[in-house]
Amino acid sequence: MAGAALEVVRAGALTTVQDLGRPGYAHLGVPKSGALDAGALGLANRLLGNPAGAAALETTLDGVGLRAGVPVTVAVTGAPCAV
Repeated sequence: MAGAALEVVRAGALTTVQDLGRPGYAHLGVPKSGALDAGALGLANRLLGNPAGAAALETTLDGVGLRAGVPVTVAVTGAPCAV
């Protein structure tokens, strides 16, 4: 995959892209949604110097497999897991 920073090698059953959701729109029928562990998302973004609500990969159960095509900096936060 030429030029890609990250290639998904194995998606994992429950890997999603999450941000802080859409609070304040329930009256319009839009659920808050967002990251399951907002604290872990916030910590990862602080560690990387990203805006507080920047989106990230959230993975559960069987994880995700990624391959970096260029040098990248990542933060793994939340529950203990194999990296």
